[in-house]
Amino acid sequence: TATACAAIFTNPLEVLKTRLQVQGELSKAGEAVKYTGMVDCGIKMAREEGILSLQKGLAPGMAYQFFMNGARLGCYPSLKRFFGDDGSHSPLNVARQVGAGAIAGALGAVVGSPLFMIKCRLQVASTASAAGG
Repeated sequence: TATACAAIFTNPLEVLKTRLQVQGELSKAGEAVKYTGMVDCGIKMAREEGILSLQKGLAPGMAYQFFMNGARLGCYPSLKRFFGDDGSHSPLNVARQVGAGAIAGALGAVVGSPLFMIKCRLQVASTASAAGG
């Protein structure tokens, strides 16, 4: 899907964001701060772990997008029919559509959650040293 392909371009930013978030949590526990910001994090990761380290977790990230959005978009029309969507703009029908959307979104989150966890764990893992120092 398009979102899975978009992950190729957004994944490096997610890796940097995740590393900085984990570093913030580790610094609260008294660990030394390794990165001073996103640019510094990217430069140090590329130098110490190689440029491809910026794409850590890409495969599960793409799978996450595929399955999460597939579940959401696949369930939504069926849920609208189940709730009796008649295509009108009446308040009752809008409520049906909102309900169908909420349930479809929740199902997508449940389906994608394990892949998201794997993606995050891979992004945090450092081959050079611990993410915090």
